[in-house]
Amino acid sequence: MYTYKTVPAPAMLNVTKKDQQEKAVRSYGDLINKECEGGWEFYSLESISTLVAPGCLGGLFGGKEQTTIFNMLVFRKER
Repeated sequence: MYTYKTVPAPAMLNVTKKDQQEKAVRSYGDLINKECEGGWEFYSLESISTLVAPGCLGGLFGGKEQTTIFNMLVFRKER
């Protein structure tokens, strides 16, 4: 049996130069390694979408619901 924890992950890697790609990808690895301390094992990367209602004035002016996608890293460890 396992216990799980989730950690927010960047939704998008913003890379403007080719040489920044490696640095951006390594930042994911650094985050995973940091969270693995204490016996946690990286399990998966998941995306969750949420529907956000328009603000109080948005409804008056035809505002629409917006979908936002969040990425999270999932870790597990044996109980």
